[in-house]
Amino acid sequence: MSNLQSEKSGAFGQRLRKHMNVNVSKEWADLLLIVCFYISGLIDSVAFNVWSCFVSMQTGNTIFVGLGVSNQPYSAAPFGWAKSLTAIGCFIVGAFSFANFHRRFGPTKRWVLVTSFGFQALMIAIAAILATAGVVSNNIKNDRQYIAGTGSYIVHVKEIEWKDLAPLAILAFQGSGQIVVSRLLKYNELPTVVLTSLFCDLMSDAKLLTAPLQENPQRNRRAVAAICLFLGATCGGYLTISWAGLAGALWIASFLKGCITFACLVWSQEKEKS
Repeated sequence: MSNLQSEKSGAFGQRLRKHMNVNVSKEWADLLLIVCFYISGLIDSVAFNVWSCFVSMQTGNTIFVGLGVSNQPYSAAPFGWAKSLTAIGCFIVGAFSFANFHRRFGPTKRWVLVTSFGFQALMIAIAAILATAGVVSNNIKNDRQYIAGTGSYIVHVKEIEWKDLAPLAILAFQGSGQIVVSRLLKYNELPTVVLTSLFCDLMSDAKLLTAPLQENPQRNRRAVAAICLFLGATCGGYLTISWAGLAGALWIASFLKGCITFACLVWSQEKEKS
């Protein structure tokens, strides 16, 4: 009986290793990347509201750092540029790390993608735990004072919370992973963290308004991706001013990254070339 169980266990282990070492199919993988657009919009919106910087959109962070050289903008907290600089640095390190990890072990191997997205989900969960526990900022810190009869507000800017650099760094690092995967899956039209190039490519499409729905998949992907990022940002805005705060948005993002991880686990394998 023990020998039979051992044989079954060995056979299962072999099947599992074979399953995890195949390359996943790129067909319909764009759906996973489109979900990443929603995640980017969700996280960046709450990060900007609470921390006054981005974790994925490094163009905006670069502008903030550039303004910080001359101690601007005046509405920002002193040394607020340090948050943006931290995000840029961690995003760069993350992109280098994820790219080399995929290159070393196989760009689209199942276990590599599962590990990559699973790690991203874990990093977001850690940031969510910090916010939930009150270790870092979870809601908008700036106080607004209404000026009677003017319809406007005076915003009292508070000092930078240096402890917020920890979750910010974690989120920026993991955010680079999804754009690396978009390149490896050959969906260059879906950068997952930025819309500027996407809008340019969408408007430059010669068949933008003429091609039937099923004949221009790149146009369709770009349009849906932009909508998803917008929806993510909208949801993040409402979550920030709700009881859930930043932590609520991060838990949702972590759950979605977890769903992508599971999808990679069961995704169909790449067909062998004949």
